[in-house]
Amino acid sequence: MEIIRVDKLNKSFGDHHVLNDISFTVNKGDVVAIIGSSGSGKSTLLRCLIDLEKADSGDVFMEGKPLIKSGVYPSMQEIREIIMRMGMVFQHFNLFPHLTVRQNLELAPKVVKKEEPLQMNKRCETYLEKVGLLERIDAMPSTLSGGEKQRVAIARALMMNPDILLFDEPTSALDPELTGEVLNVMQSLANEHMTMVVVTHEMNFARKVANKILFMDAGKILEEGTPEDIFNNPREQRTQAFLSTVLREQSKKVKKKYRLKKYL
Repeated sequence: MEIIRVDKLNKSFGDHHVLNDISFTVNKGDVVAIIGSSGSGKSTLLRCLIDLEKADSGDVFMEGKPLIKSGVYPSMQEIREIIMRMGMVFQHFNLFPHLTVRQNLELAPKVVKKEEPLQMNKRCETYLEKVGLLERIDAMPSTLSGGEKQRVAIARALMMNPDILLFDEPTSALDPELTGEVLNVMQSLANEHMTMVVVTHEMNFARKVANKILFMDAGKILEEGTPEDIFNNPREQRTQAFLSTVLREQSKKVKKKYRLKKYL
């Protein structure tokens, strides 16, 4: 079943063409990893999918309903109904600092869906247990580590019962040890067949967890395929150069971390 279809999507900021005829599909249960250098348009693409940025032209269909069709958006009510089926986890957590973990999770269902407190409380506990943070339910965000904040952000996105989760560099603000906490939660969601689109620099995650890879460069999808296709047999020279550089840098980080642990 097709969850998202994107066809010839374009977006510019002034003279800068950020997205150039982007086309791809996401089926139910897919884990799609979007990789590429900084500035290649990955985050802008996600923001267009959830209507945080307006595209200039093209089509985006969510479960058959148009978020944008031939460059034209539907009514605000129709847009809201579509984006409520999606959840997004940002790079910098975006938790409300004056609210507890519980209150952060329950705010959107309370305001947007007018859910009953008992129903919200039960789901809040279920999702915090899923991300391993039930004991932190009444904590303030300032007392959480970066990895804990990001896991709370994932639980908060799940509270809206989305059909698809979008992740925008969810581990880039974390050190390697905390990165593992978040990636483990994301892998468990993938194991439960949650549909996900993940912008990431974590090549190991993309290789092991995703079933489809999109490589973006200069606003275009330069190459698309399975992890086997992209990592073992990339067709494009630009893909080869990117992977060579990124994998070499990640290998250095792993070796450095091992050396530090050896002497601690």
